[in-house]
Amino acid sequence: MTTVSFGAERAAELLGHPGLVPPPVAPGPPGGLDWLRAGVARFATGGAHARRRAQVADLLDAMDLDVLRLRAEILTCIVLDEGPLDVMTRVARDVPVRVLAESAGLPEPDVAAVRTIAAAYLAGEATAETDAAVAALVAAFGGVPDEPTAAGIGLLVQACEATAALIGNALADGASGSACADVAAQLRDDPPVKATIRIAATGIAGTGLRPGDRARIGLDGSHPFGAGPHACPGREQAIAIAIGVCEALLRVQPPNTPIAYEALENLRIPARIDVAPIVAEGNP
Repeated sequence: MTTVSFGAERAAELLGHPGLVPPPVAPGPPGGLDWLRAGVARFATGGAHARRRAQVADLLDAMDLDVLRLRAEILTCIVLDEGPLDVMTRVARDVPVRVLAESAGLPEPDVAAVRTIAAAYLAGEATAETDAAVAALVAAFGGVPDEPTAAGIGLLVQACEATAALIGNALADGASGSACADVAAQLRDDPPVKATIRIAATGIAGTGLRPGDRARIGLDGSHPFGAGPHACPGREQAIAIAIGVCEALLRVQPPNTPIAYEALENLRIPARIDVAPIVAEGNP
């Protein structure tokens, strides 16, 4: 398969083109990773995409942004009370999932299961472990492997890595001021998702793409959540949660070691950020 790369200046044009579609997925047995990928809006087109996206929108529209922000701040403060920690492991990949799950009616989410799925979700690398994680979340959402259940699981999975990256990058870029960088500025200047993939269903004039070719479409601060019919529907919710987490991270000392990043093609995400809470003068 030929891959053709495009800059972010063409993102709105290409991501809105009906001839460019998400990579196709093959269905699998109910309750496994292949079933999940085949049942969410992320990889669907046409009527199936519209129906599934509406299910996600219903979940998101019921969420109060102020509650999301405050809950994210509270949960982060609770974790910070434990002492020195790795923000990426204990906060960035944990708190957003917990906050969204609570708001979606799942008060005790299996965050480990969500993270297991998220690591394999885009590539579709199904294993016994990923299938068990999906099955656990299906059970948590009521035990019925249908589209609404897939929508709920997909919401948590798709928020996991991208929101963690936004939080991690904001902390890394704001470290010199002992705080997270402004989230809006982070999205404008250095959004975490660097590109997205589409497949040419037809030849696309002016692109050199032929049917079956793979298009890698760059993203920048103009479209940090994508564009077109598959633009992320949870933009405002992700921003609210990231702001809440970053407000709590005002309580940590800036990272004092170099920050390494995961070796991922399309996502800029710190591998680890070790921090310690700021101790008030006179306190032990």
